[in-house]
Amino acid sequence: MIRTRQDALMLFAGLDRDGGEAMGVAYLGSDRMLLGLRHVWGHGDSVTVPVARIARDAILMGAATVLIAHNHPDGDLRPSAADMALTRRLAQGLAALDVMLLDHLILGGGSVLSLREMGLV
Repeated sequence: MIRTRQDALMLFAGLDRDGGEAMGVAYLGSDRMLLGLRHVWGHGDSVTVPVARIARDAILMGAATVLIAHNHPDGDLRPSAADMALTRRLAQGLAALDVMLLDHLILGGGSVLSLREMGLV
């Protein structure tokens, strides 16, 4: 069950590593129980996961909420324009399916940034 930020970070601990960018997507039920987890490894300084793929997985798993995280290998936690655009598109797309984007976490240098806490989700 994902109740706290620490619970969420444990799901995505492997993403904060040296190397290229990676993204994790957690699919949660209405009780915040983990239904499924997908990790996608990118090339260099980017990783691409289409919104439609995340939405499809959410529907197939019967998810009520989705939580995403990705790393910034350089340790700079500031969200890029692409990070913010993905967050907006994903939140809107999921909302149309009655699925909530719980948060988008950025991991790097042993720290974490929540786009929800920044008001971007």
